[in-house]
Amino acid sequence: MKKTKLLLVIAFSFLLSACSSSFIYNNLDWLLYWYLDDYIILTSEQKSQLDDRVETWQTWHRTVELPKYQQQINQLRSQLQTGPLDQEAWLSVFNEVQQSAKHLREKIAPELAVMAQSLSPEQVDDLLSEWQENTTKRADRRANTSPEKRLAERQKERIAEVEDNIGTLTLEQQDIIRDHIKQLSSTSEYRTAYQYRLQLIVKNLFDNRPSNTTDHHFNNKLSDLIINPNQYKSAEHLAISEQNKVIYSQMMTELNRTLSDKQQQKLDTSLVELTQLMQSLMKD
Repeated sequence: MKKTKLLLVIAFSFLLSACSSSFIYNNLDWLLYWYLDDYIILTSEQKSQLDDRVETWQTWHRTVELPKYQQQINQLRSQLQTGPLDQEAWLSVFNEVQQSAKHLREKIAPELAVMAQSLSPEQVDDLLSEWQENTTKRADRRANTSPEKRLAERQKERIAEVEDNIGTLTLEQQDIIRDHIKQLSSTSEYRTAYQYRLQLIVKNLFDNRPSNTTDHHFNNKLSDLIINPNQYKSAEHLAISEQNKVIYSQMMTELNRTLSDKQQQKLDTSLVELTQLMQSLMKD
């Protein structure tokens, strides 16, 4: 869910430069409020509670999760140094990333659910209203953009992302990316329906929450929603997402086989810098 800003910040931080990543990671509380202000205004007491939780989560993430990420990246480096990875290996890498995100959700969800008990009806209404408005805006932007333009933008974005990690691509490598991105099936309409479905579920949860905060039913239901949001995606949505993941793994496999020595060195350097960043974050 978009409210779990901690997850988003951590995920995005490692896509940025080392300096930017350190700043983001070490200023999660400030960034969290900056983000939440678009959805909900917290009371001073709620902010104090959230400050305490963010500090605890961050300490846990530094000591438990970052070493795991570092180990996974070192393992990926070793695999790449022995030769190109096959499709199964890339799928395994993707699954590890997804599992890491789930570990974070599992850690913060129970405490987020408890804190959510303190939200007033007005705060919940503001949150849901803004969430719905943002979902509608994204759907409208998509409807007003031609499929051809959306495809071209996705292809351009993926090429830029790959070049950030391995350097300038050959025409063959650019074609590999364009061809595979073209094969992807759109999940936009499914994602929009999924967002509206989540909003309705969250609304029903808050509308029926007990006044007795010691009643664990609300906490358990909201916690489960945060940990396992995919349970509310349609079967078609899940199937298309899995197929798209397979296509991405095929793309990475083909790209991996075409890397020059210079590109392989650039990729290895990028991975080394990422492990060094994590090491510095663990010491902060």
